[in-house]
Amino acid sequence: MNRKGLSEVVTTLIIILLVLVAIGIVWAVVSNILSEGSEQVGLEQFSVDVNFLQASVSGNDVILTVKRVAGPGNMAGMKFILSDGLNSEDFTQSVGLTELQAKTFTVTPATLSPGNIKTASIAPLFLRNGEEVLGDVTDIYTFSGGGSPGGNGAPVCGNNQCESGETLANCPADCTIGGGTCVPECTSPDTCVNGMCVPPGCAEPRTDAQICSDEGAVCGMVQNICGQFVDCDLAMGGCTDLQQCTANQCQALTSINGVVYSVWPEGVAVYFDSSDLPTDNVYSGYYAKFLAPSQESECLLVDDYILPQLPQTKVIIRLQATQTSVLANDAFQLWPTYASCLAS
Repeated sequence: MNRKGLSEVVTTLIIILLVLVAIGIVWAVVSNILSEGSEQVGLEQFSVDVNFLQASVSGNDVILTVKRVAGPGNMAGMKFILSDGLNSEDFTQSVGLTELQAKTFTVTPATLSPGNIKTASIAPLFLRNGEEVLGDVTDIYTFSGGGSPGGNGAPVCGNNQCESGETLANCPADCTIGGGTCVPECTSPDTCVNGMCVPPGCAEPRTDAQICSDEGAVCGMVQNICGQFVDCDLAMGGCTDLQQCTANQCQALTSINGVVYSVWPEGVAVYFDSSDLPTDNVYSGYYAKFLAPSQESECLLVDDYILPQLPQTKVIIRLQATQTSVLANDAFQLWPTYASCLAS
């Protein structure tokens, strides 16, 4: 009888062991599928978009002014790629831009002749699992005129020509002479600065707050009478955490709401799915907030997502966390910024 009882115990243990092995194999397969699916979510689907405002060459330096457009997503930095048509050189800037922020960078090529540079490209950088990931190129600036003698490269400060990308601020030697790239062209002695014809030594008598008020702007960037950019976020106070700046006006941010259908892996819960999420949205860069009585209290970054393929209807979300307390049936909100998630 003891042997029979022992045999039953051994058999039960073997069955349990086989079940655990089977679960491990199934999870490995599912994990690989999810990983492959998430990798197929191309970086071009990130909503971060950065564009050139102007670019020019001054001596051995290339001066690049860029601005981020409105849209969700976390930006860890950017990479500039300069090209003379045959060779290229890239420069990484570990400086992220907030929505509608503009910033000027100066880079010094080591292998390219500044006067022969034809294009400048920009691609945003993102942090994923602690590593920098390069996004797609979001804008390309084509230099016109100038360059080295006989060349068609970038404008050169000091050649007595006020060329595209040169201003009174970054090239006074040329842009106090006349000419310009405005349409229609400026009448001498006016020069073209950021698309505006302005007189030499132009001075703006208004304060930044007055300029923004005259333009009806409460946030974002506007130009003064000298073509220079004014930051209305600083001058007027900008938008609240639950707003975003659109066309120089503060618009209310809204969340995408839903209920968690299931979570996995069990006890880890870094994945969840929901049938409440629109299937035509970009979710990378959003922040998930789980509502009481959920045990998860943090605003968690959405690291990746997988849109369903018919007949499936549930969007799969992967959170940037090693473990969460999210459970099935938890109500959630997805906010486009961390600040809005915290403030909601």
